[in-house]
Order: sequence, then C-alpha cells, then structure tokens
Amino acid sequence: MKKIVIAGANLIDSQKARLEALGEVTYLPSPSSAEELVSAANGADVLFSDGAFLLDSLPRLKDVFVTYPYVELGVFDSEELKTNGVVVANAQGGNRPSIIEWVMFMVLALFRNFSPMVRAKENFPVELQQSLVDKKVLIVGKGSIGSMIATPCEAFGMQVDFFERGDDLSAKAKDADLIINSLNCNSTSKNLLDEQFFMGVKPGAYYITFSRPYTYSLEGLIKAIEAGIVAGAGIDCDPEKFGDTTNEFYQKALSNKKILVTPHIAFSTKQAVAAGAEIAVQNIEAFVAGKPQNVLTKR
Repeated sequence: MKKIVIAGANLIDSQKARLEALGEVTYLPSPSSAEELVSAANGADVLFSDGAFLLDSLPRLKDVFVTYPYVELGVFDSEELKTNGVVVANAQGGNRPSIIEWVMFMVLALFRNFSPMVRAKENFPVELQQSLVDKKVLIVGKGSIGSMIATPCEAFGMQVDFFERGDDLSAKAKDADLIINSLNCNSTSKNLLDEQFFMGVKPGAYYITFSRPYTYSLEGLIKAIEAGIVAGAGIDCDPEKFGDTTNEFYQKALSNKKILVTPHIAFSTKQAVAAGAEIAVQNIEAFVAGKPQNVLTKR
C-alpha cells in the first residue's frame, strides 16, 4: 500500500475514497513554506500538492511521485529530479476549455473593441472595427492548449499557422495580424518573444498571451506598442496570485492603455478546477498501477 500525502488540494468525497483505496492517505493544509512541504513529503510515495511552494521544493524531494491540479509549474530539470527518484505529473488539459474561452474573448475585445459600446449611455459616432475573417493568426506553441485554439479561430474565418520548435519565429510572424503565445516554460522558450521580436512584427499586429513572462518581454512589448508597431495586447498575469492587481507585473501592464490585462483569471471556471483535481487523482491511480501519465519532461 502506498503512502499518499495530500497537501492543500481540495477533493470531493468520491476522489478521497479512490485514493484511500490505494493506500494510507494523509490530508494536510496548504504549506506555508517550502520547508514545510518537503517535511510533509518525507517518506511518502505520492505527493498531491496544491502547488504552494512546490517548484522551490522539487530539488529537495526524494523518491516520490508528485502531481498537482493545474498545468504550468515553471522551469525545472526533470532529468536531475529523476536522479533523486522524483517524477512530476501535471493536469494536462484540465484548464484548456477555460483558457481558450479567455483567448477568444481577448481576440474579440482587441479586434472589435466592443467594451466601450456595451451599456453606452451617450451617443457616439460610427467607428468601423476589424472583422476576424481572413486575419492571419500565428499560434506560438502547439501543445495541448495551443493546438486547440486553432478551432475557434478557424470558425471565425481566421487563417491559422503555428510556430513549433525549430521554426524561424520572425519569418513566421512577419505577416501575422495576431500572435498568440501558448508556450510552456523550458530552456528553449526563455524570453523567446523579446524586444527584437516585437519590434519586427507586422505593424498593427495584436499580441495575446496566457503564458508566463518567462517566455516574453513585457518591456519589449510595451516599447513596440509605444513605437506604433504592436496595436495592442491581451495578457493574463500568470503566475501572479489569482485576482492580485497590486503586483509589479500587473501594474506595469496596466500602465499602457492598449494592454488589456487580467489578474491570472484565464483558467478560473468551476469546471477547470474540478477537471484539474480529477486528472491529478487519475495520475496517482495510473502511477500506482505502474503506468504513470502526464509526466513532465523539462530542462
């Protein structure tokens, strides 16, 4: 029987019963430090974390299968962890529909500028906006979410292209009317969309991202907007805390009126939270059965 530690993750009764059928389960509150999480995981076969202090704790864990109920955790070396007997699995796909909904809201908000006209109280002159039909969109990253963003874009009549590892990013982006950043955090994606990239895109292009700023330069984006090259952007501030509008990154994005910024809410649906927990439970069941799934490979 396996020793399973649940650190802060919220589960429904049926999920608890499934895990308790696999072994000895200990339920702990969300840790207040990396030291507390490492101590809690000591001697466990499985650690189900809510994500609090998990990234900082990974190098200090030993001989444990780790899972958590969302997708992006940050940058770590999975090969190095493996030498310590640590394997990490995420909840791939759990937040995908919710993220895509947020992306399409931002697409429409940028191209059609609906917001000022909703519940308008004063007359205003006609100002024609841009339809999505025939607009060229480049999706940077063709993973679980990026690959599926293409479907609603194509339904709106957009022409979709992807950037994948090994492609010439600047060449791919030069004719794009919209660039959607769907990159994961790894050694090859660090600051991939830098100031030089933004300065070289098609004048009037829009930029949307739910990915972490590890993959792009906010300063470079703002400079390109101020230079009149990028027309505007939509940003969700991952990994800042949900709803936190006081952090430096959010405030910097907010300082430019052409950036539509949200405080890490792209994932925030009841369905995404429930799906993430369920996938993490399934990850544990698969691990105990000797068939681990959703295992992350990062360097």
